[in-house]
Amino acid sequence: MMKVTRQTCLFFDASVLVAAAYSPQGGSALLLEACKAGGFRAQTTFVIFLEALHALRKSSLDSSQRFYQLLVEVNWELLAVPPRETLERYHQYIDPKDDHVLAAAVEGGAEFLLTLDRRHILAASLKVKQAGLPIIILRPGDFIRQYYPQHEEYPRLPPTRS
Repeated sequence: MMKVTRQTCLFFDASVLVAAAYSPQGGSALLLEACKAGGFRAQTTFVIFLEALHALRKSSLDSSQRFYQLLVEVNWELLAVPPRETLERYHQYIDPKDDHVLAAAVEGGAEFLLTLDRRHILAASLKVKQAGLPIIILRPGDFIRQYYPQHEEYPRLPPTRS
């Protein structure tokens, strides 16, 4: 099993950011709290922030405020979207609509890409694994079940929710 430490990098897709804004007691919010506490490194791109903001545009004031808190309180590693030539290399693994997500996560050195997008990103996980790309694509809940308890400082992380 992979060693999980404070240096473990989690790349967040827009779907996870939106879920965290809507559900402060859910797994997506828990992982962002853990990043905020320094338990993991958090990565994403500005484009993904914009996608999440667009998805939340008609949400409640509470959800919008939680989203803005996440932007401010988490120590984000904000990555650039890779250039077109790099994105094209990822088309064989993922729908071109989401190539920027996979490319940024892999090129940025994240160990995990967290998403709730079953149709495009999670559907690519087997191809990504078979190709030997150095990233694991998971839903937040799967990461929490499989890797969160393996963290070397697990007792200090925010507790999982039942």
